[in-house]
Formats: sequence, structure tokens, C-alpha cells
Amino acid sequence: MLRTAGSAALLGVASTRVAQADTLDEVKKRGTLVVGTEAAYVPYEFFKDGKIIGYDPDIIDQFIPKLGVKAQLIDTAWNGIIPALYAKKFDVIISAMTITKERAEKVLFSMPYAEATNAILLRANENSVKTADDLSGKVVGVQLGSAAAGIIKTFEEKLKAAGKPGYADVKQYEHYPEAYQDLINKRVDAVVNSKSTMLVVMKDAPGKFKMIGGITDIPAYFGMAFRKEDVALQAFVNEQLAAMKKDGRLAQLQEKWFGATMDTPDVVPEVLP
Repeated sequence: MLRTAGSAALLGVASTRVAQADTLDEVKKRGTLVVGTEAAYVPYEFFKDGKIIGYDPDIIDQFIPKLGVKAQLIDTAWNGIIPALYAKKFDVIISAMTITKERAEKVLFSMPYAEATNAILLRANENSVKTADDLSGKVVGVQLGSAAAGIIKTFEEKLKAAGKPGYADVKQYEHYPEAYQDLINKRVDAVVNSKSTMLVVMKDAPGKFKMIGGITDIPAYFGMAFRKEDVALQAFVNEQLAAMKKDGRLAQLQEKWFGATMDTPDVVPEVLP
């Protein structure tokens, strides 16, 4: 029998619906939610006494009982974390991933659950950088594959368009702590990362750093990332995050890890960095 375009479309919709339910059902049957993370991003996820702890693991601990399963966190190199998601090395990325336009073309994001707007970290005695424009001619450090790496590239284009020289160099690191150490040792002049993370870095190293803003006018947020077909798993996590936001549990975890709460939208913004 000849299959019409209409029947093929219906079959495609049915197949998509099956695929959407698959990962959530598979997690329940398996008894484990496998989470991809890069455990080198204080205070979101990091190792302490051989265990991955932080803001993200605490959030997982809040919603995992609703699934009736256990969580398994897989420490993963950041630069390959999205390909690893699609290779099914894990079910979801929960690792302070900035929701960007480029990433949103590759993955589904949860509702925002933390603020991720980028800022500039400097040595406390650095006086030559007062605004983002002053990064012209400076050595800037970022993590390889981070949202900041894309943001500083775009900002450099604006500097050059305004007739200013670009950066003297951009150093990209496997992990941000290496960049902070190089900043202390004067191997870079500035590090660009999320404001919420660098507030904790400053708190943990009193007197060594200071921070300025202005690298981008577009607010940014962190979200959890899913494969495009995993709408059912995304919906479950969104439901849990919304409940935590409503009853104050999310704010309590923010107070615990950052010393302050954050304002985040209930849906992914239309305009993304």
C-alpha cells in the first residue's frame, strides 16, 4: 500500500511522542538518573572529600525522591559535555550551563534556576581596568567551551568596530580554578565568568580579587539541559523547579551556597546571549 505524506507525518508524530517518554520511563525502570556535570565549578558542583557537592547536587537531592530513583553524577569534561549527552553517556546535564542562543539550538533547557550574567574578575590592586572597554590590549582568561568564551569574542568585535585594538591574548582553560590562579600570578589580566560564581571566589579568597560588570547588556541564566526529544523529562524537572521556587526551597539553597537569593524568570527568555 502506498504511504501518503499525511500518514507518514502521523507516524512521525507518534514516534516523537514515544521518544519523548522514553528517557523518563527508562530512568524509572533503571532506578537511576544519570547526570552529566563538570565538578570544578564552585559553588555549583565540586569535589569535597571525594564526593561531588554544591548547589546543583542539592537541587538534585530535592527532586530525585519524586522519581523514586537514585542519582549518579558523572564528572565530564566541559568542552564535550553536549556531545556526551547525545551519545547517551547520561540523561541530563545539570552543571551550571548558561542558556545561550547557540546551545538552545542543540538542547532543550529547563526553566532558569540561577543567575548567570557574566562579569569581569580582576586582581584587587588592578587599576588599569575600570570598564569592559579597558580589556582592549589585555590578556583575558575564560574556560574552554564556556558561554564566556563566546561572549568575549563578540565583545572584542565591538571593540574593534569602535576603533580599539582587541585583546592582547585570550587564554582558555580546561577548568576555571586554573584561570583564577593565573590571574593571581599575573599570567592573565582578567577572567570573565558568571557573577554568581565569582562572588563565591572572592569570598573564599578575601582581599585578592575585585569584580566589575558591563561585559554584556543581556541578562543570562543557568538551566538544565536535555536532548531535544526528551520533552517528558524536561517537563518533570520544570515542574519540580517551579515547586521549589514557589515554596522557597530554591531560595534557601541559594542562601546556603551564595549568601543571597537570585531573581530568575519562570521560562527561558526569548532574547539570549
